[in-house]
Amino acid sequence: MSFLAAKDGRKVVVAAEKYHYVFDGDPSVAALLRWSGRTKVTPSLNGELKVARNNSFEGSYTLVAFDADLTPEDRTFLIQTGFAKTDMKYGDRTGPALRYFGTVYGTRYAAAPLKPADALDFSRSFLIRYVEQETATGPAAQPAPSPLIYDDGGKLLVGGVPMFIVQGGTDYRCRARFMDICFYK
Repeated sequence: MSFLAAKDGRKVVVAAEKYHYVFDGDPSVAALLRWSGRTKVTPSLNGELKVARNNSFEGSYTLVAFDADLTPEDRTFLIQTGFAKTDMKYGDRTGPALRYFGTVYGTRYAAAPLKPADALDFSRSFLIRYVEQETATGPAAQPAPSPLIYDDGGKLLVGGVPMFIVQGGTDYRCRARFMDICFYK
């Protein structure tokens, strides 16, 4: 499994074992992905992804950074990016923090194999919880093949744009987490 972002920040992909979830990048999140301090931010999926019969999906997420982990420059950057001040409890931590809420909309595709260099070694298995739309008229459509492709030079692309593996996050049980997926042992 991998978490990938287009170098221009316009597309983000969660490449899981069975499905690839491709969604448009939020401008604030794109700035965050390019920020060197992104490991100070913990992302999490709120509930489940809701997958429609046509394999479009919707879900919401939260990004959290505790004040104790931030420099004054970090706080300024995150507030300018759209984070709001709050007091909160997250896992075993409590205290002042900065928080950002967002929603993802995208398309779920059938997974395609990734080269070992484009997949991350996880400390354990993680699940993306999703709810598929049910209808009395028949099953949901089969997902289309993944849009992730390799160019002649072996670089991973989506829509012709180079992708890179994103690493970061600060859940203290896991150094990098997104959508309940751990990216570091």
